[in-house]
Amino acid sequence: MNNMRVRTQIGGANSHMGYVEVDPSGRYGRFRDILGKGAMKIVYRAFDEVLGMEVAWSQVVLNNVLRSPDELQRLYSEVHLLKNLNHESIIRFYNSWIDIDRRTFNFITEMFTSGTLRE
Repeated sequence: MNNMRVRTQIGGANSHMGYVEVDPSGRYGRFRDILGKGAMKIVYRAFDEVLGMEVAWSQVVLNNVLRSPDELQRLYSEVHLLKNLNHESIIRFYNSWIDIDRRTFNFITEMFTSGTLRE
């Protein structure tokens, strides 16, 4: 995991894209559009400026996860598993970081635009 402690300010070249948040490297920009919600995270539509494609930006509010060590361990296990899997049927993991100022854990994955797991 790439633990960045610096939050990138929104502005400059990225502000015209309509981003509400940008990752510390400036590579990924997050939109307001929510793709899904889970027990621990919200998944937003985002854009990879380097590869020129849409991605999924998952965000976990750490205050919600830190209620117990088991919940935090579950989160780290999920991300660690994604980082190490490489299979055409499993979403690709790209990056992760902790935003200290916003108290969020963020990770970027491949985005699926249609279908369900049952399909």
